[in-house]
Amino acid sequence: MQSQPLLEERPEDFGAVGQIVLGAEAVEVQPGPRLFADTLFVAGLECIDGLQRLRVIADMRGRLSREHLRRAVIRLEIRCGHERDRARQACDIEDRYRNGSTAQDGLIRCPKIRRLMAGDWEKGDFDPRRGVTGGPQGSRSSMAEVTSALACLSDDPLPTAAHLTAAPEGQEALWGDRTSAVYRSVFHGRMSPVGVMRAVEAWRTARSALAALPRKSRQGYGHLIEYASELICWKAFRWLPMLSLHTRSAFPWDRAIERELPVRTVRAAESLVAHYRELHPEHGRPGNSYKSEAPKMDLWRELAECAV
Repeated sequence: MQSQPLLEERPEDFGAVGQIVLGAEAVEVQPGPRLFADTLFVAGLECIDGLQRLRVIADMRGRLSREHLRRAVIRLEIRCGHERDRARQACDIEDRYRNGSTAQDGLIRCPKIRRLMAGDWEKGDFDPRRGVTGGPQGSRSSMAEVTSALACLSDDPLPTAAHLTAAPEGQEALWGDRTSAVYRSVFHGRMSPVGVMRAVEAWRTARSALAALPRKSRQGYGHLIEYASELICWKAFRWLPMLSLHTRSAFPWDRAIERELPVRTVRAAESLVAHYRELHPEHGRPGNSYKSEAPKMDLWRELAECAV
């Protein structure tokens, strides 16, 4: 039985079919003013297993009455020291038996990602397996969108990360190698919730500007707009102060994204298409496929050096 209906219909049994396992650096018990009123202080808290059950509790808290929730029983374990490492390993092994693990699932183990998750998302939240919730309407962004957005706003002088994120298999490769230079250029210690939300908003705005271009502009060399859209976004973002993306900056990010970025994105698309035609006139001849040529990193590297 799923945990949400169980909490609604049989709260007494909510803890009978699953538990919440937390890891911590230390647990301290401080005596309270009355008998059995001790206070528990937990340092360095992390969720090892049971994140979905915690989410159910958070989601249902506003829908169920306090009297109903008081009937709920929760099984909770807190593991410290070496026991925390053992619990992580055991949960990972169990998860592999139950579900095929993916590179995206492994992001939860990245310290940089965990610091980002613990940041102030105001009324939103972030989890690498479920994406980001943020904004006044609580709009949802997938982890694929977040990764593409951060890759396009990477300060790397080449669109290497943007190229990887242009295809699902490339994103899996990026997520799967947390020691690579490309990974570190996208996910780093300076990440902040405000920076992620800015990046996603900029990426969505640029993609919308490309989607609004007339169909005739996508013909011939214009296939670059469809098959190398991440390159165009990357190029259109080069004027933004990327080093201040994740900080409180005097730069008017919201106004720049809303008013200037669409125009600059269209300009970048037109310029890159023109340079594509100039650099490779042979690609327009019969037998050459724009679909196979436009996504190639060699071409992206050439076009990345062109002025816009």
